[in-house]
Amino acid sequence: MKTEKLVITIFAEDRPGIMQIISDTVLEHGGNWLESSLNRLSGQFAGIVNIEVAEDQISALSASFEKLVDDGIKISTFKKLDEPRADEFGERVELLVEANDRPGIVEEIASALASAGINAEKMETAYQSASMAGYQLFSAHLTVALPQAVGVEKLEAVLEQVSDDLMVSIIDAD
Repeated sequence: MKTEKLVITIFAEDRPGIMQIISDTVLEHGGNWLESSLNRLSGQFAGIVNIEVAEDQISALSASFEKLVDDGIKISTFKKLDEPRADEFGERVELLVEANDRPGIVEEIASALASAGINAEKMETAYQSASMAGYQLFSAHLTVALPQAVGVEKLEAVLEQVSDDLMVSIIDAD
């Protein structure tokens, strides 16, 4: 039996049982749930899941996913692409970026990373009130993959050029 790895994305209004419905659907078609990243934010549930399923079950599985729209669950299916070659990137670095919150700060950070060829693999952002100062603080917890020619020092320099108030803290580096 030949299998295919697929990536599915999930979006629904959050409620109990969403993961059960999706995992049941995958299992009904002989699929295997390999890895996932699922999250709830602002009352919405979203995720990305890698699954493996027999090639002859892909059409039926996709049709079953389409029927879940009636249940308020939207799923998109993509064939899994090959992972980037290990030699394309060097270190993986986990870091925290903090600055005064303002419109465009995520775009500024994303542009700085992209201009240096740095791949943002994961990002979680938050903002909180700095009540004593009277403004909002932005924070981003990121995991990035550095190209072979870029070290941690270059990563820090690239991000610190975004603005004077931006602080970078390296949490963990390979």
